[in-house]
Amino acid sequence: MNQAESQSAKAKDLRALVHDMGHWRHAPEGGVNLVIISVAGALPEAKRTPGLVAQVAEGAGGIAAKRAGTFYQVSPCDFAIMGKLQENVLISMVRDLKVDMLRTIERNFPGSFGSIDQSRLVLSYELVNNYRSAADRIAKYAEIAQRAVADADGGNKQLRPLTPADIKNVMKAYEKFGSEKFIKAFVRTQDVMLNIAGKPPETVLREYFISMDLLRKPLFIDVEMRGSGRLFNEFTLVLDQILLQAFNQMHTTDQRCSINLNVESVFTEAFEGFIEATPPKVLEQVVFEFRQANIVENFDEFQVARGLIKSKGAHIAVDQIFPQTVGLVDLDYIGASIAKIHWRNGAEEILKERERAVKYLIDCNVVPVLIRVDSERALEVGARMGINMFQGFLIDQKLGHRPEAGA
Repeated sequence: MNQAESQSAKAKDLRALVHDMGHWRHAPEGGVNLVIISVAGALPEAKRTPGLVAQVAEGAGGIAAKRAGTFYQVSPCDFAIMGKLQENVLISMVRDLKVDMLRTIERNFPGSFGSIDQSRLVLSYELVNNYRSAADRIAKYAEIAQRAVADADGGNKQLRPLTPADIKNVMKAYEKFGSEKFIKAFVRTQDVMLNIAGKPPETVLREYFISMDLLRKPLFIDVEMRGSGRLFNEFTLVLDQILLQAFNQMHTTDQRCSINLNVESVFTEAFEGFIEATPPKVLEQVVFEFRQANIVENFDEFQVARGLIKSKGAHIAVDQIFPQTVGLVDLDYIGASIAKIHWRNGAEEILKERERAVKYLIDCNVVPVLIRVDSERALEVGARMGINMFQGFLIDQKLGHRPEAGA
């Protein structure tokens, strides 16, 4: 890189980005992309040091200058680049940004890869097709800025790490409230919709989950959840126990339903009690969702869990399949009935590359579901690939539901 290329672009502020986005909205131009570089989304607060953020700003600003993009600082830790970029240039820029950020993080905090949410490092929005999503992201930065002003006026509270006491408090709250009150306060649902051209949308599966947002407010609003490592896993195991114990009180219809579990939870007394308390006809309508990474990490245990679940007539879904990992695990071999694939920024192009893997799922009678759907484009892409089941905020709207906190 020559001297001119190595110099960073000077960062404009959030107000300038809002102005430039508004200008584009009134005079749309094809090929303009907004790229978000998020330190806050990828790292826990303790690792967002001023030195690291400054190094990320220098690297991202240099990359913006090299591609003739406008560089912005949109929050104390996050940055954006807006510019007219050809597809191959955009791909190389996103790659360079990720490599630069990962190197910077590793240089400042060696051995931190396990605590980095790499899916949140760099996000890109092609404004012609994704202006709404980009504008929503910028609006969230504006909300954060307003909250920061309010916190400064009232005394800013620093977030603290998750502790074993926080985990115990969740179970204590469940025991204190009882199933009925706890369910009403903290358990929410989100439906999976069958979408076939010419037919009205139809709910085919109802997922039950404990809303993390609702749980945080009364119990641990000051806790930083990211970067909690194995302690966070222990926390989710407690949530599993609560869902299993409360299941027959929250599920009172004959609708097919699902709950998320860790593989480890299948071998607990709570799961054993759930099996004994749930009628066989109800079990046949239950889908247990396991994260793909959790299955791979505990595959020997999962095989045993799969046998138990199948013997009771229940079903298995694999959750948190990111577009680039479709086909990485043979879901037919592991006994899954449903594959839940994240719709996320950039998913359309990645899914085009994974089309054969999606077809293999369908040929094996593993039903693909696009989840986290927030745009009509997801329905169009899904239909083209043979996917007709969807879940997410947009689907809640289509089914006439109010958005559920933490969904």
